[in-house]
Amino acid sequence: MTKDTILMFLRRNGALVVLAIILTAVSTAAPGILRWRAINSLLQDNAPLLIMIVGATLPILLGCLDLSIAAMASLAAVMAAMLSPALGSASAYVVVAGAAMIGGLQGWMIGRLQVPSFVISLGALGIFKGIGMYLTAADMVGIAPGISVYETLGSRSFGISNAFILVLIVAWLFTLMLKLSNLGRNIYAFGANEIAVYISGVRRDMVRAFAFAASSGCAALGGVMMISQTMFASATVANSLLLPALVGVVVGGTAISGGVGGVLSSLIGGLIAILIRVGVTISGLPPESQDVAFGITILIAVALTTDRAKIGLVK
Repeated sequence: MTKDTILMFLRRNGALVVLAIILTAVSTAAPGILRWRAINSLLQDNAPLLIMIVGATLPILLGCLDLSIAAMASLAAVMAAMLSPALGSASAYVVVAGAAMIGGLQGWMIGRLQVPSFVISLGALGIFKGIGMYLTAADMVGIAPGISVYETLGSRSFGISNAFILVLIVAWLFTLMLKLSNLGRNIYAFGANEIAVYISGVRRDMVRAFAFAASSGCAALGGVMMISQTMFASATVANSLLLPALVGVVVGGTAISGGVGGVLSSLIGGLIAILIRVGVTISGLPPESQDVAFGITILIAVALTTDRAKIGLVK
């Protein structure tokens, strides 16, 4: 086997190799993690993170970055809890649809105002966090039991978490869209060469708006999943998920510079992020070590996946 063949294999299957290595290490330290009950519990508990990773993949495929997803998830959880007494199950659908519209507006503004995506989304992060703190007065908001959509998301079908099943369905739909539709091909082309897409007549603002709408909608769905598990919400309930969500996307092989990757590879990256969290916990390290591990991981992943030919001068 030649060096080029090995490098090609690692580029195509690097995430799976890393997943296998980390899984072997974690299962050696804690053999019980390979039991179905433990795996199912992990997938259920981390379904909000996985759905956020699925949504965050689309802006990154464009070469953009949505830093507002965690704050959106927290705000969506708060809004769903506050609206649930009046709207019942419809509160979840209203919140997800509203979040998608707000995300679409963010994507549209990036193109129209010619402001970098991280600036717009960073501003949105502050806005969402501030609104959530104002609505809750920095306190928790409970949700009454018996609301069908939240009970369904918090339960299981055929022994598998319904929330994780929903993650797989959304990931499958996005994968089909990216592979089979003109919109999906435009997303990859946008990330590979935005100027060429513009010259070809594609509406860049609409493509970007869709990607950010999907990202915000999935983030809100993650917030809904969180309150289905805990039956309460707060303005900071999802704040710790931003870094692992971005780690999941880039570790899975989606290049931060855009044009390369996909939803399924991001899900593999999400499993790696979950195992990193588990590994830090079972090793007895303090919880703050998770952020250190994620920070190191994202630095390495971005350095390896960035296409510097498209960036030019790095400032």
